[in-house]
Amino acid sequence: MRSLAKFVGFWSVLIQAGFSYSGTELVAVAAGETYNPRKTIPSAIRKTFFRIIFFFVFTIFFIGLLVPYDNEQLRAGGDDATASPLVIAAKLAGVKTLPGLINAVLLCTVLSAANSNVYSASRILVGLAGEGFAPKFFQLTKGEVPVYAVGFTSLFGLLGFMNVSSAGSVAFNWLIQISGVAGFIAWACILVSHLAFMKILENRDISRDTLPYKAMLQPWFTYYGLFFWVLIIFTQGFTAFIPWDTSAFFIAYISLILFAVLYIGHKAIVRPRFVRPSEADIDSGRKEIDEAVFEEPVPTTFFGKFWSWLS
Repeated sequence: MRSLAKFVGFWSVLIQAGFSYSGTELVAVAAGETYNPRKTIPSAIRKTFFRIIFFFVFTIFFIGLLVPYDNEQLRAGGDDATASPLVIAAKLAGVKTLPGLINAVLLCTVLSAANSNVYSASRILVGLAGEGFAPKFFQLTKGEVPVYAVGFTSLFGLLGFMNVSSAGSVAFNWLIQISGVAGFIAWACILVSHLAFMKILENRDISRDTLPYKAMLQPWFTYYGLFFWVLIIFTQGFTAFIPWDTSAFFIAYISLILFAVLYIGHKAIVRPRFVRPSEADIDSGRKEIDEAVFEEPVPTTFFGKFWSWLS
């Protein structure tokens, strides 16, 4: 039973862990506004891998070394950053000014994440408006900035004020769960799209070696990722069934329910047909990029050369 309890604990925190990694896929969203996307996007993808290793994996590794698992502050449940493992590690190290510095870093990180999310969500909304799946006025710009799309997506940040209420922890769990599972669904859809893209290349006898970036061990890694994302999406709320908890069930599966309703509703109302590999358009806009000439600055500093080498 003890080993089962450990597994249950591990599986139940996958959403929180996955939520922390969500957003790495947004590199592709910036492709439309990126200088020399054939070079910068593959470079950004490779650098994202190293950033995950250094800023996520190494951080968790060192926190595991510094903070005991039975530290009382980990379970304090405060409404500030005092329960953060980073702050606890700084306090245990005895450096008085370090906790405040870490809080400042965490604040900058949150602001950076918010900025990234507003940028990506607004650009996605502009794309949806261009395809006719969102109101056309979201395409309107002022000074080449889609102000209406940015303003609309920024409004969702006001939901953060729900956390200051007496039931703030409940609201926070709802937001984490909804956005976390939505991220998993997005990743699963990306993997399905990647499989379809490889099917198109195979149908047209196009080698993946001709692409600016080629992921390794494909399609096996895609099948591997898709299997586990689907498994996690459907099983991450299993604690709601033992015993049955209606509130916990909707917290865990509201994103999946909304996705199913919207997908089926779109299919029923719009009635789009599935595109065959031989009919898929993967060439629009490609010619312009292929013919464009980009001047790349040559790095002169050690850090610049090292960063360029990583890409």
